[in-house]
Amino acid sequence: MLSRMFVILMGVGVAASPALAQSTGDVTLFSKGNFRGGGMVLSGPREKMDPVHVESLQLPPGSAWELCSGRTFTGCKQFSQSRKSMVMTIRSARPVEGAIPESASASVGAAGEGGLRGSGASLRGLASEFFVMPDEGGNRVEVSGTAGALSQRATDFCRAHGWRQSPYQRVQSVGGRSYLADVLCTNADR
Repeated sequence: MLSRMFVILMGVGVAASPALAQSTGDVTLFSKGNFRGGGMVLSGPREKMDPVHVESLQLPPGSAWELCSGRTFTGCKQFSQSRKSMVMTIRSARPVEGAIPESASASVGAAGEGGLRGSGASLRGLASEFFVMPDEGGNRVEVSGTAGALSQRATDFCRAHGWRQSPYQRVQSVGGRSYLADVLCTNADR
């Protein structure tokens, strides 16, 4: 019965199996342990979902997802590998981007007092602004914690620059520390 309800809630009419085809980065959620029961494949962020009971999940190597109990990416737990056994009810989910490696840029900035120097440069358009290496007071914006904390820190950065939100941001690891990178600021709704 639970399996049938899961499939109905998901709006999919196929049973999932461990061999279910996935594109890179997709997550498959199962209503029962050991990758059994009705399944749902997510390819991108989903919010405001009807409650979904998950007892196992399958992720391709190298991908990571946040599964959240709240409808708008709150109460999240990050997963970076498949789980045969778990119990969670989710109402939103989103992929988590990997960190941009230190080697991605030859000019990440010299260390300044209190941290790594930022570029201070941005590309401003009519409805958005893009910051490659965001800084505050000349130093890169350091972040720690979950993807939710990263998103909030980027939004705070955007608000300090006159924008309402940050629909896209990444993190760059440099010398064992994590910094905001590639932050898009905008006033438009997501």
